[in-house]
Amino acid sequence: MQTPELLLSTLNQALRELRGAARVLENDAIDAQLLPVIRCLTLAEIMNNRWLIAVGGTQSAGKTTLVRTLYNLADNDPWLPANEGRGETLPILIQESADHDSPKGYAMVLRAADKDTNQFVTAEVPLEAAEFVRACRGQMAEVLLPVLRVPRSHFEHNGQALLLLPGYEKRTTDNGVWQDLMRQALVGAAGCVIVTDSTRLANQGQQDIVKDMLANELRTVRPLIVIAKTEAFGGNEAKLDELRESAVAAFELKGEDPAARVFCSGIGGSGTATDHVHRSRQVIGAALRDMSLAGTASRQVQMARLEQTLSVDLADALRELRTHATLYFRQSGGEEGAQETLKSCLDAFDDACASLREQHQKMVKEITGEHYGKAWRAMEGVLIRDHEGLRNKIARTFDSVSETQKKLESDVLDAWHKQDALLDQYTAGLGKLTAGDAGPESSSLALGSSASPLQRLGYVDSKNEPVKTRFTDPKIQSNLHALMRSRAGEVDARATNRDLERTARLLPVMVLEYTRIASALPQLVHVSETTLAQMPKGDLAESAGRVKEQFSEFAETSRGILKGIAAVLAVDVAADGHADIIDALLSTIGVGTGAAASGGATTAAGAAGMTVGGAVAAAIAIGYLAHSALQEVRRYDGQVRALANNMLQHTRDHHQVHFAARYDELMSTMRSHLKQGLRRRYALDQRLMEQDRLQKALADVKVLQRDLLSQLASSGQTLALFDTAAA
Repeated sequence: MQTPELLLSTLNQALRELRGAARVLENDAIDAQLLPVIRCLTLAEIMNNRWLIAVGGTQSAGKTTLVRTLYNLADNDPWLPANEGRGETLPILIQESADHDSPKGYAMVLRAADKDTNQFVTAEVPLEAAEFVRACRGQMAEVLLPVLRVPRSHFEHNGQALLLLPGYEKRTTDNGVWQDLMRQALVGAAGCVIVTDSTRLANQGQQDIVKDMLANELRTVRPLIVIAKTEAFGGNEAKLDELRESAVAAFELKGEDPAARVFCSGIGGSGTATDHVHRSRQVIGAALRDMSLAGTASRQVQMARLEQTLSVDLADALRELRTHATLYFRQSGGEEGAQETLKSCLDAFDDACASLREQHQKMVKEITGEHYGKAWRAMEGVLIRDHEGLRNKIARTFDSVSETQKKLESDVLDAWHKQDALLDQYTAGLGKLTAGDAGPESSSLALGSSASPLQRLGYVDSKNEPVKTRFTDPKIQSNLHALMRSRAGEVDARATNRDLERTARLLPVMVLEYTRIASALPQLVHVSETTLAQMPKGDLAESAGRVKEQFSEFAETSRGILKGIAAVLAVDVAADGHADIIDALLSTIGVGTGAAASGGATTAAGAAGMTVGGAVAAAIAIGYLAHSALQEVRRYDGQVRALANNMLQHTRDHHQVHFAARYDELMSTMRSHLKQGLRRRYALDQRLMEQDRLQKALADVKVLQRDLLSQLASSGQTLALFDTAAA
């Protein structure tokens, strides 16, 4: 995978859940260790999705003053007040906005969405000026990233912004947390501006810090250097040239005309000083717009820094949390027999889920890799015909960069979509994973579009006879009912504990078979069969009618399939499994089509995203995924061929991440339903649920941490960890 950072979103979501689950331990030390890691990985996710230029330098060098000058903010501006010595300890996102005519502060915070369940989400909230300053100085623990929105001045797009960094210091135990975050931002940015002044250029102590930056964070970066506080020399070009040459030597700038990367800036004043400030604002603003994106070497350093956060900082936090959790729950009691049964069932589910996950990831990697290969071969012909060569260059002489980019994006999308439909390939891949264990022993899409969905899925053979499967087996469906819908005190002789454990082990592949069925009948889960996007509720009645017709064609087979879906969804259906229950099933996943939407099933389901059906819909709704992937491509090479290949690789990676994340989401949702069913069955206490939630959250983070580290290693883009990482 060329862009392993795409996995950060899922990992960060899992970390938020882990923080919520860990609140039961009532241990502030855990929060203090976990929050810096969450802040680091959240920043890494944000920087991957935006084009950010970091503004760094030592304490009191004039970084904040430079930003105030660039945006013409007054010296007494309350949002970015002047400070001598240590000020901010968090990076500040300086975001230009056409909707703002004056500065306004916000903060991305980690907050409880539901205090009763300790569910945490990230949200952006407005702050008053005093609160914003406190947040920037690290005095509000829940703040992940302060954001200052200013009137649009230098950038054209919302994804472009400055990142004002805390002062660079020699790393110590006391400042390690925020210095590590600052260094991560410095190497993760698309570009870098280092602020200094004439005093620092001549000071040996400051020169030692510069050497530290050059040896580590700046070793692969071509920064712009801004010499601040030069307003007194506004009319003295000889003195300004002397300062530029000093900066070239101090920062060991190489290449043709290195002094062109050094700028002199100032603040306030009158006469020539005012003119100097005005000119410097225009010149530096133009340089920011023209700054090239980071190259391959810098990207390797970024990946290495991320690898260090995952393998050291996160690993330490998880180890500490696990120790506290073991001690805390060792003292808790509970209904031993019921607890053991619940643990056995959940362990069986988790084991089966983990094994199936590896097979699923391998399958997704194979089909997306093959799809990418075909798309690239098609794209190579388009490049030769429409983009490369002297004739094409002459024909596009007067095209703007954006026009050329749009044409290339359009051709990349065409190359991706003209191959065999990826959802059909995914359906076939799922069939191989579920064959025998849940679905038919063999199924094929070779019957063509004229075959009914049930024929293509393999539930009906070439003679239109039903094919028996475990998904339609009445005994297994009965076991699922006992596992997920029975209650304490009810007489239920349909399944023994041994059957329950076996059924729990079978449940992941049963859910994947339901996903396969839905991928051939996307309307069944509120997804359009033409656009592969989730449909407006108003379109459901017609699509549900078409699904009913398709199921009614093979009534006998349909009954078993519909009852199998109902068993996985843990809802009651009509005893005969008639196709009319489709309305009830749609209602159960939160997308009712009419009268059924007001029935009892809907109240049990909640929002579509919180149900098994909703999670299945999210997995197969891939209509806009390729287009969205192109919007997030970070350009590392301006050559058309390399950029086109990068676009296709990015699209492939987005699909891989999508299917992998949706698998985890689907299984997590299914596990939640299983856990709730077992809790109802044995009337277990709240303490047991809290313990299970924490153990599950720990396991999720561990798996996702391992996935990301594995992808970082296989991408070939990381270096050995910094020799000075511990310094």
